[in-house]
Amino acid sequence: MVAPEGHPPEPALAPEPDTDLGRPALLVLLAFALALLLLTKSEPVSWADASRLGTIQALAEEGTLALDDTAYFWQGDKVLIEGRYYSHQPPMLALLGTVPYWLLHQLGGEITDPWVYRTLTLSLVGMPLFAGLSMLGILMRRRGASQLHTALLLAAAAFGTLALPYALVLNQHGAAAALVLASLLAIDLRRPLVAGLLLSLATTIDLTAVFFAVALVVPIVWREDESGTARLQLADLIPYTLGALPILGLHFGVTHAIAGDLKPLGLHTEGFLYPLSPFLFMNLTGGGEAGPDGSQLAYVVGALFGESGLFSHHPVLLWALGLGLLFLLRPGTKPAVRSARPLAIGVLLASLGIAGYYLTQSRNFGGSSFGMRWFTVFAPALLLLPALALASGRRLALGLFVPLLLWSTAAASLGAAQPWAKFHYRYEDSPLGMVARPGDPRPSRVEYWGQEWRRITSLEERYTRKNFDDLYQRLMDQHQRLYLRDLPGVEPEAAREWVESGLAKLQHAVDLLDRDNSSARSRPMGHFFLGKFHQRLDDRRAAKQEYERALALDPGNVWAKQALDKLHGH
Repeated sequence: MVAPEGHPPEPALAPEPDTDLGRPALLVLLAFALALLLLTKSEPVSWADASRLGTIQALAEEGTLALDDTAYFWQGDKVLIEGRYYSHQPPMLALLGTVPYWLLHQLGGEITDPWVYRTLTLSLVGMPLFAGLSMLGILMRRRGASQLHTALLLAAAAFGTLALPYALVLNQHGAAAALVLASLLAIDLRRPLVAGLLLSLATTIDLTAVFFAVALVVPIVWREDESGTARLQLADLIPYTLGALPILGLHFGVTHAIAGDLKPLGLHTEGFLYPLSPFLFMNLTGGGEAGPDGSQLAYVVGALFGESGLFSHHPVLLWALGLGLLFLLRPGTKPAVRSARPLAIGVLLASLGIAGYYLTQSRNFGGSSFGMRWFTVFAPALLLLPALALASGRRLALGLFVPLLLWSTAAASLGAAQPWAKFHYRYEDSPLGMVARPGDPRPSRVEYWGQEWRRITSLEERYTRKNFDDLYQRLMDQHQRLYLRDLPGVEPEAAREWVESGLAKLQHAVDLLDRDNSSARSRPMGHFFLGKFHQRLDDRRAAKQEYERALALDPGNVWAKQALDKLHGH
C-alpha cells in the first residue's frame, strides 16, 4: 500500500502463521482415529479403571461417591474413610464421566456393559487425545514446521509414545496428556484464561500434571517479540489463575466433603489400613524394596533404559530430547521460532520434574502396566521440541529418524495389546522368575515369550469377593517368596533384617483380618505364611502357633498341616 503524500510509510504487517496441517498430517490423525475405534478396550482390567467406573456408577445411580454398593467394589484402589470406601484416584475424571454414563444408563446401559466402557473411554480419553494431537500439529505449523515434518512428528507422538496404549483404557494419564497438549496451543495463542482452565483440569485428573501447571508459568509471563527482546507480562498470571479457580474449587470441595481436609485421598495413608488392603504390602508409587541390596541408580537406569524404560521402548523421545536441547542452545535467527523458546523451556522443565519425581519416589517401574505409565503426561509434548529445531533450519536425518520411529511404534503397539500388563522380556525378571527356587523348571526363551504374549492378550478381571480374596492370597504368597528367597552374597545380619521387615508388613495385614474376624480365606493363609517367616527366623515356637492358628481357622489347610508335621518331626 502506498502511503499518502507527507505521511511516513506504514510498517509491513507480519505474515499470519500457516496453520494448515496438510494432507500428510491429516492422514496421521485419521490413522490414529481408526486405531482408537479398533483398539479401545471393552472392559477394565486395572484397579484404577475399576475404581473410577465404580465412582461414576455411584454418582450417576445413587448420588454418592462411595463405592460400597457398586459393581466395582472388589478392587484394590480404594480408601476407607469414616466407615465408607472411596476410590483413591483423583475424582475429576469420574465427575466428568458421570454425565455421559447417566445418558447411557437412561438408554439401558449398565456400567458393566462392554459398549458402555468403550463409549466412556472414547469420550473421556480417546477423543480428547485426538483433539490434543491435532492442536499439537497446529502449534507446530504456527511455529514454522513444514507439513511433512509436522506429519512425521505427529506420527511419533501418536504411535511412538505411551500415548497410544493409554488412549485405549479409561485412565487418567491419556486424558491429562490431551489437556496438556491443548494448553500448549492456548498459551501460544496468548489465552492464559483457557490455559489455566485446561491445566487445572489436567492436574485434578492426574496429579502429575501439576508440574506442567507450574512450569508453563514460564511462557505465560515471559514473552519474546520478533526482535528477540524479552519482557515480563506478570499481568497474564491473573487470568491464568482465574481460569484455574473453578476447577480447583470443585476438586478441593469434593475432597473436603469426603475427608474433611484438602489432602488428596491417596495421601491419606490411614485410609489404607483395612482388611484385605493390598497397599499394606506396597505403596501408591511402587511395590516397596526390590531387595536389601537394591540400588537407586539401578532403578533409574532400568526406568529409562531397562525393560520398562522410556527410551529403550521409545528411542524417538531420546532423539526428540537431544534435538530440543540443541534448539535451546542455538535457536537460530527466525523470529517465529526463537520466540517459542519459553514454551519449549516450560515443556522441558515439566518433563524433567515429572521424571525426577518418579525416579526418586517410585520403586516398581509403574506397577503391573506397560512402561513407566506416569510419563504419559509429558511424552507426546516432547515432540514439540524437535519441531522447533527443524523449523529453525536443522535437517531431519530420515536415516536415523525412521528406524527410531519404527522401533518406538513397535514398542507402543506391544503396550496397546494390553496397557495394564507388563511384558517381561526375560524370565529372570518376571514375578515367577524372581522367586523361582533352584531346580524349578525354566522355559526356553521362545516358550517364555509365547507364555507372556498369551498372558497379556488374555488378561481379564472379575470384580467379585472370591476373585479378590484369591488375588490377595497370591499377593501374600508373592510377598513371602520375595522376602524368604535366598540372598547369596548378602550379609547374614542384613538378610535377617530383610526377613523381619517382610514379617512386620505381613503381621500388620493379618492383624487387621483378625480384628475384623474376617471369613476370607486369606486370613488362615496369612497365618500360614507368618509361620514360614518365624520358621526362617528360627522361632519354632511362634511358627508352631501360627500353623496351629491357620488350621483352627481352616481345618482343610493342607499346607499348614504339612508344615506343622515337619516342624514336629524336626
